[in-house]
Amino acid sequence: MAGATFRELEHRGWLERAGVYRDIFGKITNQAIDPILDTYGDLNGSRFLDVASGTGELAAAAAARGAEAQGVDFAATMVAVASDAHPAVTFHEGDAEALRFPDETYDAVSCSFGLLHMQEADRAIAEVRRVLKPGGRYTITSWCGPDAGGEFFGLLLGAVEEHGSLANPLPPAPPFFRFGDASECARALEAAGFEQPTSRVLPMVWVAEQPEEALDLIYKSVVRMPMILTAQSAPARKRIHDAILAGAERQRVGDTIRFAFPAAISTAQVPSR
Repeated sequence: MAGATFRELEHRGWLERAGVYRDIFGKITNQAIDPILDTYGDLNGSRFLDVASGTGELAAAAAARGAEAQGVDFAATMVAVASDAHPAVTFHEGDAEALRFPDETYDAVSCSFGLLHMQEADRAIAEVRRVLKPGGRYTITSWCGPDAGGEFFGLLLGAVEEHGSLANPLPPAPPFFRFGDASECARALEAAGFEQPTSRVLPMVWVAEQPEEALDLIYKSVVRMPMILTAQSAPARKRIHDAILAGAERQRVGDTIRFAFPAAISTAQVPSR
């Protein structure tokens, strides 16, 4: 990790996780697919782009609603998994902060839980503004923090703060929950030239059977938090793990463990000519 930038570490991490993401964390993020697509109205015949398309489920769902859908992701392994799973949809390897597409190409663009992984999120938003047609719509989803009901994030961050340290040798990272804040999201969208931004909260949930699945969720399907945990001393990491396992067990209801994973869904429009 020495000398690497936030972007480089994110890229490396997502290259490694394409094979397992859909079956672990995708069970949470896929809950946002229908609410995202509902923000566009009738997609039949629309040109649709999913930025940070991952394993391709959102773009494929847009295609199923009649859109001419494409996806773009910076991880070649994600593009390969998406292309194999959804051969009727075109997926590109590319940079969200410098999209390869011409101006005013798309009627609708989405970015589901992608902006928080970008070094320059505002540049990525500006690129979406550029490739959308007049009247086109942009919809994003972002995680809500512990103060807004994010139970799993509360457990995880609380365990690190109590038993380890969030100070680490990793490169500076953008605020993780930035776009979960409706006012900050509206400010960023309006600064890029969008109008009429709105946000609401999606009451998503993660369900597991065993507390050890919480550690799988962290280590196998996300990028930055495993690096933070690895940076802890071995005794501190063991205490953090124990706290996460105990906290997960406290979330048990009957035969399942349930964590609230609320997300903000925000949408805005390019002004019409």
